[in-house]
Amino acid sequence: MLEKFINKKKRLLIILIFIFFISIFSTNSYGRAITDLSGRELMIPDEIDEIIAVGPGALRLVVYLEADSMVIGIEEFERRDNNRPYNLARPELRELPVIGPQFGGDAELIAAAEPDLIIASYLSKTEADNLAAKTSLPVVLINDESAGSMSENELTAALNFLAPLLNKEDRAEELVNGYQEYKNDLINRAAEYDQSLKEKKLYIGGIGHRGAQGIRSTETNYLPFQYLGLENVFKQGDKSNIFISGEELLLRDPEIIFIDQGGIELVRNDLNRAEYSYLQAVANYNLYGVLPYNHYTTNFATVLADAYYIGQVIFGDDFIEEDPAEKADEIYQFFLGEKVYQDMAEIFGGFKNISFD
Repeated sequence: MLEKFINKKKRLLIILIFIFFISIFSTNSYGRAITDLSGRELMIPDEIDEIIAVGPGALRLVVYLEADSMVIGIEEFERRDNNRPYNLARPELRELPVIGPQFGGDAELIAAAEPDLIIASYLSKTEADNLAAKTSLPVVLINDESAGSMSENELTAALNFLAPLLNKEDRAEELVNGYQEYKNDLINRAAEYDQSLKEKKLYIGGIGHRGAQGIRSTETNYLPFQYLGLENVFKQGDKSNIFISGEELLLRDPEIIFIDQGGIELVRNDLNRAEYSYLQAVANYNLYGVLPYNHYTTNFATVLADAYYIGQVIFGDDFIEEDPAEKADEIYQFFLGEKVYQDMAEIFGGFKNISFD
């Protein structure tokens, strides 16, 4: 009786040991450990063939990396509001199944799509963990939870992080180097001009913030200005998007006003008010339209395209050899594989002097 009991225990122990080693073998064969850009440690599959990208900027970076053929579902926002360059360059993405609303999708719909990996942008660690638990799928965060304008450093970090997961190391290197080359070109071109041109009183209005905004919405650290050595008349340390009062704008009285065309109609309504006719930029017809780049966070190709146009306005026609529209298409071709400036111009207005008379 005792011997039978011992043999039974031995068999049970052998089974448990077998299960233990099988689980270890399974983990080592079918997954690997990584740390995402929020510091979360997780397991992902060795082979990643199908992905879903959620949150501001996630799908854009996948398109930049030329990995959009791996995408098997999109947020509803990407189908409904497709006025961003990467949507225009990849209209076929709109035909994919919707996996929920913007800012993270729907766990049930994502789970039903069965991607190998979920790439998430601007979700908190708790939100990412909850999404992973509900879908039983790995979720990698490509930034922290502070949604806003994605910075150049965040772009570089996200591209370099995603590249080995999607087998796009060469493309990521090309993108990072290419962006830096365009940025350095802008800096070097601007450096050739007299400092007095860089001291003009400039303003950028109509900056989008959770939707279209009017003339009082501005970007204090506007990237195209920074690359050209220019400053917004409203520059407040590390602050980014701010709303100023009409009185403040009249007091600063910029010489030239650039208008983010994402808010063009609201700006038109503002500047048609009598008090704004006293602004020298309005009286002298020094109003210029630029394409919106802060739309579901930063559209980096448009940042560069806007900067070349602004450089031509401030420094003169010889700032670049080609038309700004042609330069924009060169940049879009590099980032997206398609020339989409004309599409953007038809939607928003394009690079031009603006009059609201």
